[in-house]
Amino acid sequence: MPTLKLAVLAMLALPYQAQVPKEPAKDLFLRSASVPGVELRFVDYHWQPVIFDAMASGKGNVPEARRNWVYARVILDDRPLKLEGKILAVGNYGLALWPNLDGKGMQVEARRVDMRDVFPSLNAMAPVPRGETVYKGLAPFETQSPLQERLSVTLTESEGKVVVTLIYGDRRLPLTFTR
Repeated sequence: MPTLKLAVLAMLALPYQAQVPKEPAKDLFLRSASVPGVELRFVDYHWQPVIFDAMASGKGNVPEARRNWVYARVILDDRPLKLEGKILAVGNYGLALWPNLDGKGMQVEARRVDMRDVFPSLNAMAPVPRGETVYKGLAPFETQSPLQERLSVTLTESEGKVVVTLIYGDRRLPLTFTR
């Protein structure tokens, strides 16, 4: 009888299990923004709290949450920028999130890469391609409201600072670059 009870409980729990999309989304769009000398490109992925929460906690059995995600391409056209004292020379960079697999928190990386093939038609963001890591540090996410159903990345400049802000669901991650 205990086996039957477990089977019934498992069946009742099925609708409440984490739902990870199995089919590629068909309504994703490449977005862009620019300020003088800097171009930003990203795909407006759907908010997937199950995947993001597994990535942030480092727990769960979601394969997409156990690898890095490139969330934006940054193109520096005419002069370098600095991020936390690290110099990003003119070129192409992938901004990537790394999962919290070591229990120390999610990390963000700026990697110099060839980004031409980064945005395949997937439900979860693609892994960052090989390249030179220029910066890697903790990703100090902030909570934000209201919840945003699509990933967005903004690019602003003021007083010599270029701010790239990732907004994904109810999370916000600003990165401040200096000229």
